[in-house]
Amino acid sequence: MKITTIIIAGLIVSLGFPSLKFQADDLPRLSPDCLENREIRDVEFNKEIMKDIISGLELDIDNQSFTEVTDRGLDAAHLIYGGKELDEVYQSLHQQFIVASRGKPTLFVKPLEAYLLYKQPDNTNVAVHLKLNNFKWEVVEKKKAKGNAITYKLLKCEKEYLKKKRELYKKD
Repeated sequence: MKITTIIIAGLIVSLGFPSLKFQADDLPRLSPDCLENREIRDVEFNKEIMKDIISGLELDIDNQSFTEVTDRGLDAAHLIYGGKELDEVYQSLHQQFIVASRGKPTLFVKPLEAYLLYKQPDNTNVAVHLKLNNFKWEVVEKKKAKGNAITYKLLKCEKEYLKKKRELYKKD
Protein backbone atom coordinates (compact mmCIF):
# COMPACT_ATOMS: atom_id res chain seq x y z
CA MET A 1 0.00 0.00 0.00
CA LYS A 2 2.82 2.40 0.91
CA ILE A 3 4.66 1.66 -2.33
CA THR A 4 1.54 2.38 -4.40
CA THR A 5 1.04 5.71 -2.63
CA ILE A 6 4.68 6.67 -3.19
CA ILE A 7 4.50 5.74 -6.90
CA ILE A 8 1.29 7.76 -7.41
CA ALA A 9 2.72 10.76 -5.55
CA GLY A 10 5.91 10.52 -7.63
CA LEU A 11 3.95 10.48 -10.88
CA ILE A 12 1.91 13.50 -9.85
CA VAL A 13 5.02 15.44 -8.93
CA SER A 14 6.97 14.41 -12.05
CA LEU A 15 4.10 15.22 -14.42
CA GLY A 16 3.40 18.48 -12.67
CA PHE A 17 0.13 19.56 -11.16
CA PRO A 18 -2.27 20.28 -14.03
CA SER A 19 -4.19 22.73 -11.86
CA LEU A 20 -1.11 24.94 -11.38
CA LYS A 21 -1.60 27.81 -13.80
CA PHE A 22 1.18 30.13 -12.67
CA GLN A 23 4.91 29.92 -12.78
CA ALA A 24 6.85 31.47 -9.90
CA ASP A 25 8.07 34.21 -12.26
CA ASP A 26 4.48 35.24 -13.04
CA LEU A 27 3.57 35.95 -9.43
CA PRO A 28 3.75 39.56 -8.22
CA ARG A 29 6.47 40.42 -5.70
CA LEU A 30 7.27 43.27 -3.37
CA SER A 31 10.33 45.27 -4.37
CA PRO A 32 13.37 45.45 -2.06
CA ASP A 33 12.54 49.14 -1.41
CA CYS A 34 8.98 48.20 -0.46
CA LEU A 35 10.21 45.48 1.90
CA GLU A 36 12.59 47.94 3.56
CA ASN A 37 9.87 50.59 3.91
CA ARG A 38 7.52 47.97 5.31
CA GLU A 39 10.06 47.03 7.97
CA ILE A 40 10.52 50.71 8.93
CA ARG A 41 6.73 51.17 9.09
CA ASP A 42 6.36 48.09 11.31
CA VAL A 43 9.05 49.32 13.74
CA GLU A 44 7.37 52.74 13.98
CA PHE A 45 3.96 51.11 14.43
CA ASN A 46 5.28 49.03 17.31
CA LYS A 47 6.94 52.09 18.92
CA GLU A 48 3.59 53.91 18.83
CA ILE A 49 1.90 50.94 20.47
CA MET A 50 4.53 50.78 23.23
CA LYS A 51 4.21 54.55 23.88
CA ASP A 52 0.44 54.17 24.19
CA ILE A 53 0.76 51.25 26.61
CA ILE A 54 3.42 52.92 28.79
CA SER A 55 1.53 56.20 29.05
CA GLY A 56 -1.94 54.60 29.29
CA LEU A 57 -0.95 52.29 32.13
CA GLU A 58 1.31 54.94 33.72
CA LEU A 59 4.31 52.62 33.83
CA ASP A 60 7.71 53.82 34.99
CA ILE A 61 9.66 52.28 32.14
CA ASP A 62 12.51 54.14 30.53
CA ASN A 63 15.23 52.93 28.19
CA GLN A 64 17.99 53.70 30.69
CA SER A 65 16.97 51.25 33.39
CA PHE A 66 15.24 48.64 31.18
CA THR A 67 16.48 46.83 28.10
CA GLU A 68 13.94 46.34 25.32
CA VAL A 69 13.74 42.75 24.00
CA THR A 70 11.53 41.25 21.28
CA ASP A 71 10.66 37.58 20.93
CA ARG A 72 13.37 37.21 18.27
CA GLY A 73 15.91 38.89 20.54
CA LEU A 74 14.99 36.53 23.36
CA ASP A 75 15.39 33.51 21.07
CA ALA A 76 18.75 34.80 19.83
CA ALA A 77 20.01 35.38 23.38
CA HIS A 78 18.89 31.89 24.34
CA LEU A 79 20.91 30.38 21.48
CA ILE A 80 23.96 32.56 22.13
CA TYR A 81 24.08 31.63 25.80
CA GLY A 82 23.93 27.88 25.33
CA GLY A 83 20.44 27.10 24.02
CA LYS A 84 19.76 24.48 26.68
CA GLU A 85 16.61 22.48 25.98
CA LEU A 86 15.38 22.58 29.57
CA ASP A 87 16.12 26.20 30.42
CA GLU A 88 13.45 27.36 32.88
CA VAL A 89 14.54 31.00 32.76
CA TYR A 90 14.12 31.12 28.98
CA GLN A 91 10.94 29.01 28.91
CA SER A 92 9.21 31.09 31.59
CA LEU A 93 9.86 34.26 29.55
CA HIS A 94 9.18 32.73 26.14
CA GLN A 95 5.71 31.50 27.14
CA GLN A 96 4.72 35.08 28.00
CA PHE A 97 5.10 36.06 24.32
CA ILE A 98 2.37 33.62 23.23
CA VAL A 99 -0.52 36.10 23.10
CA ALA A 100 -2.86 37.56 20.50
CA SER A 101 -1.69 41.11 19.93
CA ARG A 102 -1.55 44.10 17.63
CA GLY A 103 2.08 44.76 16.82
CA LYS A 104 4.74 42.72 18.57
CA PRO A 105 4.72 41.99 22.29
CA THR A 106 7.82 43.58 23.79
CA LEU A 107 9.72 42.72 26.94
CA PHE A 108 11.41 45.39 29.04
CA VAL A 109 14.00 43.76 31.31
CA LYS A 110 16.31 44.81 34.10
CA PRO A 111 18.00 42.56 36.66
CA LEU A 112 15.41 40.39 38.43
CA GLU A 113 12.43 42.32 36.99
CA ALA A 114 10.63 42.60 33.66
CA TYR A 115 7.48 43.90 31.99
CA LEU A 116 5.91 42.30 28.95
CA LEU A 117 3.80 44.87 27.10
CA TYR A 118 1.28 44.21 24.35
CA LYS A 119 -1.95 45.54 22.87
CA GLN A 120 -4.80 43.05 22.48
CA PRO A 121 -6.72 43.00 19.17
CA ASP A 122 -9.54 45.00 20.84
CA ASN A 123 -6.97 47.76 21.71
CA THR A 124 -6.77 46.83 25.41
CA ASN A 125 -3.28 47.66 26.71
CA VAL A 126 -1.70 44.93 28.82
CA ALA A 127 1.37 44.99 31.07
CA VAL A 128 2.54 41.76 32.68
CA HIS A 129 4.92 42.48 35.58
CA LEU A 130 7.42 39.64 36.10
CA LYS A 131 10.03 38.90 38.76
CA LEU A 132 12.83 36.35 38.63
CA ASN A 133 12.41 33.87 41.46
CA ASN A 134 14.42 30.62 41.76
CA PHE A 135 15.52 30.66 38.10
CA LYS A 136 11.99 31.17 36.82
CA TRP A 137 10.12 34.32 35.78
CA GLU A 138 6.84 34.56 37.66
CA VAL A 139 3.88 36.86 37.05
CA VAL A 140 3.56 39.33 39.91
CA GLU A 141 0.83 41.52 38.46
CA LYS A 142 -1.14 42.01 35.28
CA LYS A 143 -2.51 45.47 34.41
CA LYS A 144 -5.10 46.10 31.71
CA ALA A 145 -6.70 49.32 30.45
CA LYS A 146 -8.50 50.46 27.32
CA GLY A 147 -5.93 51.87 24.92
CA ASN A 148 -6.01 54.06 21.87
CA ALA A 149 -6.44 52.54 18.42
CA ILE A 150 -3.17 52.80 16.54
CA THR A 151 -3.74 52.73 12.78
CA TYR A 152 -1.74 50.29 10.67
CA LYS A 153 -1.45 51.83 7.22
CA LEU A 154 -0.66 49.80 4.13
CA LEU A 155 2.03 51.28 1.92
CA LYS A 156 1.19 52.20 -1.67
CA CYS A 157 3.45 49.40 -2.94
CA GLU A 158 1.62 46.87 -0.73
CA LYS A 159 -1.76 48.01 -2.06
CA GLU A 160 -0.49 47.66 -5.65
CA TYR A 161 0.91 44.21 -4.87
CA LEU A 162 -2.43 43.04 -3.41
CA LYS A 163 -4.30 44.47 -6.40
CA LYS A 164 -2.06 42.59 -8.85
CA LYS A 165 -2.39 39.40 -6.84
CA ARG A 166 -6.21 39.65 -6.82
CA GLU A 167 -6.26 40.28 -10.58
CA LEU A 168 -4.00 37.31 -11.20
CA TYR A 169 -6.23 34.94 -9.27
CA LYS A 170 -9.46 36.33 -10.77
CA LYS A 171 -8.32 35.12 -14.19
CA ASP A 172 -8.99 31.51 -13.11
